[in-house]
Amino acid sequence: MKALLLPSYLGSGFGHIGRCLALAGELRARGWQCHFAVAGPHAEKVRRTGYHVYEPRRPFRPKPKTKNGPAYTILSDMNYQLVRDRFDSPRVVRASVREALRLVKRLQPDVLIGDTWPLTHIIGRQSGIPVVQITKSIVHPACPRLIWWEETPPVVVSPDVRDVFNPVLRDWGLPPIERAEDLLAGDLLLIPSIPELDPVQAGFPSTRYVGALIRSDPLSSEWKVWLERLGRGRPLVYVTLGGGADPVSGLDLFSVVVQALGDFAANIVISTGAKFNPADLATPPENMIVKKWVPGPAMIARSDLVISHGGYGTMMESVLHGVPSVIIPFHSEQEANGRRLEASGVGIVLRHSDGPYELVRMPWRRGTFTMLVAALPTLTPARLRDAVERILNEEQFRCNADRLKQDLAKYGGPSLAADLVEELVQRW
Repeated sequence: MKALLLPSYLGSGFGHIGRCLALAGELRARGWQCHFAVAGPHAEKVRRTGYHVYEPRRPFRPKPKTKNGPAYTILSDMNYQLVRDRFDSPRVVRASVREALRLVKRLQPDVLIGDTWPLTHIIGRQSGIPVVQITKSIVHPACPRLIWWEETPPVVVSPDVRDVFNPVLRDWGLPPIERAEDLLAGDLLLIPSIPELDPVQAGFPSTRYVGALIRSDPLSSEWKVWLERLGRGRPLVYVTLGGGADPVSGLDLFSVVVQALGDFAANIVISTGAKFNPADLATPPENMIVKKWVPGPAMIARSDLVISHGGYGTMMESVLHGVPSVIIPFHSEQEANGRRLEASGVGIVLRHSDGPYELVRMPWRRGTFTMLVAALPTLTPARLRDAVERILNEEQFRCNADRLKQDLAKYGGPSLAADLVEELVQRW
């Protein structure tokens, strides 16, 4: 059997690709051939795991971001992603689909597996191949709602992509879309979580919860020794900003962390990520270790608390290991994840900025759209320290984290997802 995996790759984060790698690893262990369509800085990471990687030329090949963005951005739906990814004209859609169809013709896959890539369903219908979508409730085509915890500000008006996609969908004999999330339809939709953390309305038989899709990379002996050397006499706090935070000036946040926890009775491990070198920071206090990279899952498993930007992958890794979180989101999607953890009693959300917000109008080929943007961070060391103290001192956070860990353990993760993929292909 052969699978072509089509994760979204035009943003800074690795979450979409990471979930696809977790599923591909299970399929490969069962004898499948797995191929990826990924371009940009992440392509080489996928190639190093041993998969064949096709690097699409369209809609464009991304480059690492160097310009810092705002402290917080309010977005309302998936339409913004499509404009970010330059799906802004029927011509671009047609050219991108043609390129993908040439790849499908050459590879002859038995299934297409997408993760928030807007063309997967179109390519599947054009080629007659079953489509599996890895998706989340906030973009589920049947009931999407990104800002689920409050009303979306009425001044936030997303770009309307219907005039981009519907002309080509009509030409191909496919139904029109009413919203961008309609593009994520499929024959099987896999939610890489549990109902409490990612609720979808009942009544969608093609949607299945599979639990966390996380790779089980072996830990080197060097890192095992390093982790063992971390003191066990007091709490361990892990601070990580994933790729989804790359456009934001993380140096401001690291400064807040140092001020908040520099004299705290805990060991603090800070992972700066790809954008910053530890040398960019001032000399850390004695209770802090600053590294460019650490093995995330192993570090989380060893921690008593995780401080993150609220990326989906980090969220699920924390739940998998029963570790509560402080979430410092930089935009609405990250906050949506953090609010789920907070509602389940395993986290506290602290926005990187509480405003003031400015309404920003952005032009694109089909008109304008708007966002609310807070330019400057407002999170104070005192608020962060208070949240850390609460989670470490109030037993209920750890009890709730253990409860979610047990709930998640009832699902098979990559193994269950692979079972469902194979069942779909056999029925097709």
